Amino acid sequence: MDSARILLAGGGVETETALVEAFSGDGVVIDLVHTNDGDDALTELVSSPFQLCVVRGHADAPDFALEICEGAKEAGVRIPIVVLMDLASLHTEREFLNAGALAAIPWDGSQDSMLRNLVRLTVILRSTEESLRASNDRLVQEMLTMQDERERAEALNAQYVDLAENYALAKEELEKLNQEKNKFFSIIAHDLRSPFTSLLGFTALLEQRAEGLNPEQVKEYGHTINTSATRIYKLLENLLEWSRLQMDRVEFKPQDFDLGDVALKTVDVLGPVAAEKGVALTDTDHAPGVHADMHMIDAVIRNLVNNAIKFTPEGGSVTIRYETLDSDKIKVSISDTGVGMDEDTQKKLFKLSENITMPGTGGEKGTGLGLILCKELVERNGGQLCLESIPGQGSTFSFTLPAARAAQQTAPQSTQESAEANLAAPEAKTAAN
Repeated sequence: MDSARILLAGGGVETETALVEAFSGDGVVIDLVHTNDGDDALTELVSSPFQLCVVRGHADAPDFALEICEGAKEAGVRIPIVVLMDLASLHTEREFLNAGALAAIPWDGSQDSMLRNLVRLTVILRSTEESLRASNDRLVQEMLTMQDERERAEALNAQYVDLAENYALAKEELEKLNQEKNKFFSIIAHDLRSPFTSLLGFTALLEQRAEGLNPEQVKEYGHTINTSATRIYKLLENLLEWSRLQMDRVEFKPQDFDLGDVALKTVDVLGPVAAEKGVALTDTDHAPGVHADMHMIDAVIRNLVNNAIKFTPEGGSVTIRYETLDSDKIKVSISDTGVGMDEDTQKKLFKLSENITMPGTGGEKGTGLGLILCKELVERNGGQLCLESIPGQGSTFSFTLPAARAAQQTAPQSTQESAEANLAAPEAKTAAN
């Protein structure tokens, strides 16, 4: 404390001298402002900073000191006020304290030591209070700064989380694209080249040995060429359909149609293939109507039936069944009595990253792309493709489709009524050996 600014209200030269001498010898510079007017004193207290206000109260004019104390209190002035009374009076002292004074002491000009100590202590306390208040203000400011920094850190952290999530999604999408690219190149490099090799080889033999071949050999070569060409055509058809799906260039045209009409086309086309292999291909009667893209569902049924025939040995069977699950959902199942598959193979079957290619029971070859294509086509139509399989007993591929809109608008048939209707219907129509 190098200086102290004190306001003296009332009093005379002796009071001024006593206040100045209170700090003599301490090297403290006293800035003393003296006024004998109560209004001026209040104005000074409100407008200027002071460490202490000393009011000289006289017994013959107590209102002077009371008005200053009460006015400072009402104005919210926090400067300590010490009232110097003429006479010791407990009642008067309490009045001053209630009015807002820090202390009220009797002083007749002779208690210099008491006044000096009181003033020194009050000024020191005031200086300490100001220092604490400044420290508190700095602490509050630092806390606000820390709060701002924490909020900025939280905002940055949220941005980092979003970036990490976007990166993970982009990475996942990139990995998927790489898997698709690798699968595509694998099919072109191996599965597409193999039938071409056979096709080119036998056409070359025909060209070179045409004059020396007998009819049976020509027929045999022609059959092999036809088989290779058919494999190439089916593979290219699936590749084109799959690539269009990936590029979202497949036109989606859902409509109401009878599943039986679509399944019958598959039976007509693949029935001879099944019969040649000795496999019974059966399509149950009374197929319900669905609301889907007819072209896509035709591809799904054709692929699933062709796959079932491929993995069913001679004497086995492939059956197409229909089930109305509720008023707005139809289930189609293609079951076979073929070789089946274990759980590990089933888990990998619909993953593009896995290369699942197994030869059929008649040595038929495949790429695994047909099942992935079926899954995407079914999901595009709002359904799900499921598999149940037991090694050595066969497999059942099932998928759901929305029921025909017209059927959804009518009252749903109960499960019991559906079961009775199925029992009353003819068993099946069969295309077999």
